[in-house]
Amino acid sequence: MNKKQSVLLGLRDKLEKSFQAMLDDMVTKFKNKQGLFMGERKTYKALDGFADEPTKRSYTNVASTVKEQLNWFKKHTADYLKTTLSIEKTNATGLKAELIVDGKSWGEYSTLELLRLKSILDSKFRHMIDELPIRQESQIWKITTDSTYTGRDVYETPIDSGFSKTTLKETIIVHDPHADKPGRQPVSANIDKQVNVGEYTIQNFSGAITNLERATFKVKYNELYTAVIEALEKANNAESVESDLGDKMLDYMF
Repeated sequence: MNKKQSVLLGLRDKLEKSFQAMLDDMVTKFKNKQGLFMGERKTYKALDGFADEPTKRSYTNVASTVKEQLNWFKKHTADYLKTTLSIEKTNATGLKAELIVDGKSWGEYSTLELLRLKSILDSKFRHMIDELPIRQESQIWKITTDSTYTGRDVYETPIDSGFSKTTLKETIIVHDPHADKPGRQPVSANIDKQVNVGEYTIQNFSGAITNLERATFKVKYNELYTAVIEALEKANNAESVESDLGDKMLDYMF
């Protein structure tokens, strides 16, 4: 009985880990434990008149053979290979699902397309959405009428105008009621005087978006991601097509 594609996908991760562990084990056995496949028998018989030397006799059993190990490998990896390659064969048969985003159908897409789209959404694409620059909400913005930005999505603030000022120091003679006394010097004082030295205008322009627009992008991202996951689940509920490629590979190699 064929398994559902979703079941095969669920099994693949577990089987792949076991497969990799088996490969590691086989490499270790073949590379570092050659003694596993080596045996030895030593015999000794003393001649008449000489003492026996039992230490010169020994026997080491061959613990395993390469053929035994390969048969073991073949037996315990067949399920993984069949599962993995059946997934690929099932995908290759044109397994598709309807992609419905925010209540609207985008059409039918293969699982390979959906998986590729999911990998893109899982990448730094989401981080890019999170980092979209926004305009300062403490300022008033409207689409600009400046001819420099014609046809572009640029916004402007109202023109802020005013005067630039500076401070001038001025020395004045202070009124002294005792100025008529002989030898009395005039009393002076320094005062600061602000004066306008220029007129200015300030206007800001921005190509950024609003906080609401960025939030909308995030909502759309989440809706699309959810739709892709749902479409993949629907597609993967199809009956799988069993592959014999793994068995043939093992039979040929071993």
